[in-house]
Amino acid sequence: MNPSGGGAALPPLRALPSSLRPIELRREVAAIAVCGSLSSGAALVVTIILDTPLWLASTFVFVPGFVALVALSVCLRREQQELFLARLRAGIVAGAAATVAYDGVRWVIETLDLVKPRSFLAIRVFGAGLTGKAATGNAALAAGWAFHLVNGLGFALAYVFVAAGRPRWIAVIYALILEAFMVTLYPGWLGFTINGEFLSVSIAGHLAYGSVLGVFAQRTP
Repeated sequence: MNPSGGGAALPPLRALPSSLRPIELRREVAAIAVCGSLSSGAALVVTIILDTPLWLASTFVFVPGFVALVALSVCLRREQQELFLARLRAGIVAGAAATVAYDGVRWVIETLDLVKPRSFLAIRVFGAGLTGKAATGNAALAAGWAFHLVNGLGFALAYVFVAAGRPRWIAVIYALILEAFMVTLYPGWLGFTINGEFLSVSIAGHLAYGSVLGVFAQRTP
């Protein structure tokens, strides 16, 4: 009986058919995707904490993570594969744009002679650790920039795989978490003391990274 009086009772609400529900990546898929995306950053952390060559850590941490990402792209069921590839493409674009913003802000600050030129010191250290050659050589410089770009793409991919469509400010918080890790690990590894100049440039770069990443990720399904 209808409690409002008269007429037939309304039928209970039913869940939407599976074909009409928004598709989400399964948790295990997202977890593997995130781990694979963060594998280059994890290799760097292993290098710093365990004092191992970057090429060695990359071989046993980054390479398996990259293989896992490639395997996911071809082994998933169709609906999961389509969403995975869409986020993979979006994450690569977002990561490239965010990394350019990150480096661009730091480059402008240093070019204006507002701080000492120290922001890109790690690039040659990356390259020397990967190639085993002198940090001043062109081979180390090229390898260092490649690793830096891979890191920028990987951090963005990890975010997009789990936070696509989220508000932009979440990406900024994520970037500041990355900043906290860098401030904790880099000074002792690179042999310098944290000061106001380093923090201001580093924070500005990560704010730019997170802001750009947030714009792209919010538009990603």
